[in-house]
Amino acid sequence: MENSTEITAFILLGLTDDPSLQVPLLLVFLFIYIITLVGNGGMMVIIHSDSHLHTPMYFFLSHLSFVDLGYSSAIVPKVVAALQSGNKAISFNGCAAQLFFFVGFATVECYLLASMAYDRHAAICRPLHYTSIMTTGVCALLMTGSYVCGFLNASIHTADTFRLSFCDSNEIDHFFCDVPPLLALSCSNTHISKLVIFWVVSFNVFFTLLVILISYLFIFITILKMHSSEGLQEAVSTCVSHLTVVSIFYGTGIFMYSQPSSSHSMDTDKIKSVLSCAHPHAESTAYSVKSKEVFAQKFYFIGQSHNSQLIPMENSTEVTEFILVGLTDDQKLQIPLFIIFSFIYLITLLGNLGMINLILLDSHLHTPMYFFLSNLSLVDFGYSSAVTPKVIAGFLTGEKTISYNACITQFFFFVAFITVENFLLASMAYDRYVAVCKPLHYTTTMTTGVCACLVIGSYVCGFLNASIHTGNIFRLSFCRSNVVDHFFCDAPPLLALSCSDNYITEMVVFLVVGFNDIFSVLVILISYLFIFITILRMHSSEGRQKAFSTCTSHLTAVSIFYGTGIFMYLQPSSSHSMDTDKIASVFYTMVIPMLNPVVYSLRNKEVKGAFIKAVGKAKSSLGLIF
Repeated sequence: MENSTEITAFILLGLTDDPSLQVPLLLVFLFIYIITLVGNGGMMVIIHSDSHLHTPMYFFLSHLSFVDLGYSSAIVPKVVAALQSGNKAISFNGCAAQLFFFVGFATVECYLLASMAYDRHAAICRPLHYTSIMTTGVCALLMTGSYVCGFLNASIHTADTFRLSFCDSNEIDHFFCDVPPLLALSCSNTHISKLVIFWVVSFNVFFTLLVILISYLFIFITILKMHSSEGLQEAVSTCVSHLTVVSIFYGTGIFMYSQPSSSHSMDTDKIKSVLSCAHPHAESTAYSVKSKEVFAQKFYFIGQSHNSQLIPMENSTEVTEFILVGLTDDQKLQIPLFIIFSFIYLITLLGNLGMINLILLDSHLHTPMYFFLSNLSLVDFGYSSAVTPKVIAGFLTGEKTISYNACITQFFFFVAFITVENFLLASMAYDRYVAVCKPLHYTTTMTTGVCACLVIGSYVCGFLNASIHTGNIFRLSFCRSNVVDHFFCDAPPLLALSCSDNYITEMVVFLVVGFNDIFSVLVILISYLFIFITILRMHSSEGRQKAFSTCTSHLTAVSIFYGTGIFMYLQPSSSHSMDTDKIASVFYTMVIPMLNPVVYSLRNKEVKGAFIKAVGKAKSSLGLIF
């Protein structure tokens, strides 16, 4: 390739070209991934459902399982698909996304393991002060900080790597998009990129390792001072699982990335990288085998209904759970609502995941517009999944309680994905502006680098915004009641429960939300102002119709999203009703994620064509004759 040639896709060479090994490797990777899903998913379900496991250690462990699931899912499905189909190509944007999420989740794990080491230090070295040190607020801050640092680090790595020019070759000598093989392909000067990566990685690794080493130094000193053999055994057993996971995680990383260049071999790297796919399963196993509580729950896990009641609380009482009032107390409506919301969520899953698969599989849809649309579908799936499963479970079991940490988590991911959608819709408006107003410069303006920066920026802003809101709201004291007059943890009903002075919190929420919404709405309005001016200047009715059709779906999605948000949050307080909010929230949290793929597919010939083509391929591969 010449310097002027822009790469739109890479070829992942994989582990081996030997055809006889493809099926065995497919089975091995598939088995590893299934065990990873079952192990980590099961761990999260067990911890969430058993109140005895609602402790700081298991709070961090549930997030560790989620993170393991995350970065395993960033790699293994693509490897399995390549082994099954033989298609080794990955789009430029797909490669950037894979690297971003792999680095993001791997870095989050670094900080989570450091947080867990600090938790073990507090439990063993300062047991009498443990509950006052590892409060829910501290745990939430440590967890939130881990995610922020992780995805900030991923943003730096992704932007730093994909700003380079790739003109030597598009063949990546690996089975996934990792930094070393990508840097090997670049024809740019990679000196600065390597320096940035070295310093950022060094800071993250050395800081987290330092926290772990210092924590265990104090732990071992405390253990050596113990006179009771029983106490000594208990202290050692509570650290064994964490030490095992730390050894696996950092051992694999050091073995992969810290070799001298003289002995560096890409084939050796591939074998070692398989460990990065396998160790998420090993970590969940390490914790479940060594933990009596988790081990017991695997055998005695049954859904229990907690008889929670309204708790009149004093200022000194710490809330450990909330009660979600839900939509209605009418028993007759529970089953119909369960069926309705289950149907909505099923359509949301099929619509959004189907849209992502169509865009990934059809090369004709590998354009900026569909790149943004695939991320919009992912975000819709994300914030719907943060709310709807809990609501459905509540209708089915009658269980209305949600733990303090689960409430924090639900609120964090809901706000994060909502904010990401906010900025994605603005990015899509800019994309439509360039397509309609500057069609001849479209390919040079909306390059893969620009698209990647817009999407990564949306995610960073979204998760940063969620961190601000979560930290800002859950620093308050909740002592009036633990009954949330809503069906999920949202800001207004939570603020209504606080006995702290809410003025500063409400001001922060107002200013941050105001900035996000005004900025994104302004980008959308200015983009469409120029679009409409351009359309009015067109003399061809066919050109006008085409320009209108390319914007209709986006305008519909924008109108639904912002219309519902304005209706929910910008009512005057005199006419404000929580019951009205609940109805609007149903639309906002469940119906919009279901409607977006429908809106984009019904009016889009390319999506319809890709769907028909995919169905045709499925029929032929299954050998069906109609």
